Amino acid sequence: MEPVQIRASSLASLLDCPARWLAIHRDGKRVPTSQKAVLGRAVHAGTAHFDAERLAGNVPSVAAATDCAVEAFENPGEDVAAEEDDGKTEQAKGIAASLTERYCNLYAPKVEYAAVEIGVDALHLTDLAVVLSGTTDRVRRTEDGIGVTDIKTGKTAVDARGAVSTKGHAVQLGVYTLLAEAAMNARMTLDAQIVGLQTNITPDKQRIASAEVPGVRDVLIGDADQPGVLSVAARLAHGELTFGNPRSMMCSATYCPIYNSCFFRR
Repeated sequence: MEPVQIRASSLASLLDCPARWLAIHRDGKRVPTSQKAVLGRAVHAGTAHFDAERLAGNVPSVAAATDCAVEAFENPGEDVAAEEDDGKTEQAKGIAASLTERYCNLYAPKVEYAAVEIGVDALHLTDLAVVLSGTTDRVRRTEDGIGVTDIKTGKTAVDARGAVSTKGHAVQLGVYTLLAEAAMNARMTLDAQIVGLQTNITPDKQRIASAEVPGVRDVLIGDADQPGVLSVAARLAHGELTFGNPRSMMCSATYCPIYNSCFFRR
């Protein structure tokens, strides 16, 4: 069977709606990306610049990190869905800069990273005819070992109590764990972690918090009683099982290139 490539960042989408995933990743159909996604990528770029400088032993510049975030926002490298209100675009760019600055000043100094933006181009799972690819945001280091950290942005990334939602992220974190282990040739001994960055308009409500997610590798691999997610994902990616999910939050012309022609949306 010809191997199918699955990016770590797209695995949740594959499980959510295989029909949409196949249209995008197999058939090459596209819709413009959202401003929300551009904002998230901008924050990722700015924070990664700051942490990479620290890891290299340099004195990091918060200003340079925020400039990097703004540049990434202004130059997304792909078509972006137009906003009816231009003020919202400027507002989102300001959030990207402000949230990056808060991360650099308030969160980054508290942690030690062993790697920043690390991954492999191709991790072959020959028994499933799947090739995993992607980049792990961070590998953190403590006195107990190393483990992957994934940065999540969004209006609900951190709630008013300061809690980070971890529900549904184990699968993606499991793939990031495998990719980091392959890239570093080292076992991830710590639980996976999510760092949530809340994209609120008001800076003092741009909350940043973290939470650990245990057992992410187990979800991928499964056991004698329960097949792992990877075996199910492989069948979906190869088209052995195909279905659409009209109840998906992404079932919209904004996010799905086959929304208007989907057989399952009836």
